[in-house]
Amino acid sequence: MREQDNELRLEGIVHAFHYDPNELGKEFLGAEIDCGNGKTWVITYNEQSPYHAFAGRQVVVSGEPYEPKGQYLLGRAHFSVSTMQLSEVTPAAEFVEVGEQQDLCGRFERGTSEIGDSRLSFVTEEGVAFLVANDPAGATIGSRVEVCAYPMQPSPLGRRPLGRYLWIICPHSADDIWEWRKRHLRVAAEPDA
Repeated sequence: MREQDNELRLEGIVHAFHYDPNELGKEFLGAEIDCGNGKTWVITYNEQSPYHAFAGRQVVVSGEPYEPKGQYLLGRAHFSVSTMQLSEVTPAAEFVEVGEQQDLCGRFERGTSEIGDSRLSFVTEEGVAFLVANDPAGATIGSRVEVCAYPMQPSPLGRRPLGRYLWIICPHSADDIWEWRKRHLRVAAEPDA
């Protein structure tokens, strides 16, 4: 860990946790970074975070430690990430970098790509369009919405078309999150996933 412009820089492996319907009790569904020196930092409690896309990968993160409020894991260090980058780009990586969270207003749109597949995009109130990197719980087409958005840089070696991407977390209900979990459990159970 070293200081750089009031931020700290950590290197380690991301561990992301997912909902398990067989697990009893309250689960930790966030993500952490294991720096390999006996220090593990909680980096999010949100199961929809963009850091989940880096699970099992070696990364470099910038940010700062913080003291959590409300419910949190006791005896654990917490780190607020401003940027995350892969240490090594591989063909299996869909994204190579996550930028700092920003609050945006806009709407979701669905279009068709050149090869005929459906693509979700987010258009800001200023008219700037981004491809949506994830499957956000509670996303509805056409309605104005305020979201938490993270700029994502796609891998030059990946399968995604190059372009400007955002990882988006929408306001959502408990029903939305359960529907989202069901979709992701189905995808994880498929042999190609």
